[in-house]
Amino acid sequence: MPDVKAWHLDEDGHLVCVAPEALWGVALEERQPPTDPVAYHGRQGKLTDWWSATTGTLVVCGSKRRTYVATELDFDPAISRFAGEPVELHWEQGRIRHRWRPDFIALTCDQQRQAVVLAPPRMGPQWRERLAVLREVAGQADWTVQVRTVPHGIRRENLLLLADYRQPAICDQEHEQALLTAFQRPRPMEEGVAASGVPELLGFDHVHRLIWRRLLDIDWDRPLLPFSQVWAARRRR
Repeated sequence: MPDVKAWHLDEDGHLVCVAPEALWGVALEERQPPTDPVAYHGRQGKLTDWWSATTGTLVVCGSKRRTYVATELDFDPAISRFAGEPVELHWEQGRIRHRWRPDFIALTCDQQRQAVVLAPPRMGPQWRERLAVLREVAGQADWTVQVRTVPHGIRRENLLLLADYRQPAICDQEHEQALLTAFQRPRPMEEGVAASGVPELLGFDHVHRLIWRRLLDIDWDRPLLPFSQVWAARRRR
């Protein structure tokens, strides 16, 4: 393995350079990138941030593809916190100097840190080298490495639709319980809302929020529409 150095911001916001083993226990999932991210040729879309319902903070996303994966991380109940590009790895291979930032560092609910990277459209030699370096660093820092594909198609459209309801909102406990009761068996969304007795527009909003919170579930292979089947989570159709 080449000699790798990791650059990140410490607790006081100062830029530091450390060996991989010094990353053990460092809360990178709470840090900003060591320097401002810069878009490069070939990135889809523009630089943007994702407001995370998981953390209540903005997560840096250097491309549209990263925003889609941030949506999935936000929706994943196993993730307790995550940050975009909080560490930059530097190493030399021959006479070539490399530097690369894993897309996200996440902390799971069982306190395991993950380096989350997006699978590229084409996995060429450069990608394989970066992934090999990251896995060596992860072994020294007590991380796991997770390669995620970018969500696409109907699943992505459903996630983005539900993400519009990720912001905290007051849901009357009585209304919430009425909706959960109405969907104890699979039924069309509009039918369940009507059966719950919750006012229609409010009911539809709450159903979307309950799906985002994973209290209700849907068929992720079908578009989410008013007549889509909805049921209480952890219940098989």
